[in-house]
Amino acid sequence: MSEQVFTGFHHFAIRSPDLQRSVSFYEEIGFRKVHDWTLPDYGIDRAVMMQAPDGKSWIELFDLQAGIPMQGVGAQNGQEVSTGALAHLCLSVTDLDQACDRIVDAGARHLNGPEALTLGQPEVRVRNAIFEGPAGEVIELLQTVRFPGDR
Repeated sequence: MSEQVFTGFHHFAIRSPDLQRSVSFYEEIGFRKVHDWTLPDYGIDRAVMMQAPDGKSWIELFDLQAGIPMQGVGAQNGQEVSTGALAHLCLSVTDLDQACDRIVDAGARHLNGPEALTLGQPEVRVRNAIFEGPAGEVIELLQTVRFPGDR
C-alpha cells in the first residue's frame, strides 16, 4: 500500500453577492481573516481566506464575478443560487444553543432545529441546527460528536 498523501479537509469556497457582508458574518461567528488577494486574470477583484477558530480549516470567499471553477451553474447578481453537488457546510460547535444564538445575531436565517437525532447502528446521538448564511449557503451546526469509526 502506498503512503497516505491526503491529510484532511482544507477549505471550501463560497461566491457571495455581498463579499464584505460574508466576511463580517464569518468574523462574527469566530472565523478570522488571514489573507486577501486579487487575481485579475481570473476576474477576481477580491478574495478572502477565513480561518476556523480551531485553525484546521478555512472558508474562501469570492464575489459573484470571480471566474473560479465551481459545480453547477453560477448565479448572477439577483439570481437564486443553483443547486449542485454541495448540500451544506457543517461547523462543529461545543455549545449548540449558544452557537445558534450567535449565528442568528451575526445575520443567519434559522431554518431548522436545534434537534436531537439518532443515526445508524450502532446508534449515534447528535444535536444539530440548520441556518442560511448571507450568501445563501446552508450551514449546519453540529454539537461535538464522535462516530464509532473515528480515530
